[in-house]
Amino acid sequence: MKQVLLIATLALITLSANAQSLSSKDNAAIDAKVDQFLKLMEKKDYTKVLDFMYPPIFEHTSKKDMFQIFEMLEQSGIELKFKNTEVLNKQGLKTIKDTKYALIKYRFELDLPLNTDELRGYAPLLVPVLQSNFGKENVTYNKSQNLINAKGEKFLMAINDPKYSDWLFLIYDSSMRTAIEKTIPAEVNNQAAALAR
Repeated sequence: MKQVLLIATLALITLSANAQSLSSKDNAAIDAKVDQFLKLMEKKDYTKVLDFMYPPIFEHTSKKDMFQIFEMLEQSGIELKFKNTEVLNKQGLKTIKDTKYALIKYRFELDLPLNTDELRGYAPLLVPVLQSNFGKENVTYNKSQNLINAKGEKFLMAINDPKYSDWLFLIYDSSMRTAIEKTIPAEVNNQAAALAR
């Protein structure tokens, strides 16, 4: 009897975690917005990127903090180069109070040219930080070309809230966990967390 209950419970958890399908209209709208968002990231136009963010998140984290790490690196003379951004998949999440949610997985590469002796001296510090963020196997340091390359897969949460006119985004990342928990309904966040493993 315990085994039957356990199997039934696991089946219910699996079913509740399954993604909902997105309509073709929502799919097309998300595709268009994600494409713009990722192109702005490649251009490092963080001011415009912030216009694509779901405004309630700023009640729990400042706009300044959101891209602080990138700005700090660039102020140190490290020129970040985003490239090869590509959407891998989109999954619909629960709709709550007429607000639709979706989880988007995307891939990108990041080049960090180390053009000065000072920057090359930072390599032993930068490489482990990037490895902890992207995984050891996804970070390479080419000493002869003075180039660090990181490949990553990250997640965005797309939100279509009737208060706003279009799909907007949250960077769905552990660094944003507290702000996301305060912004997104728990059942949507739990569903997204299960899919984002």
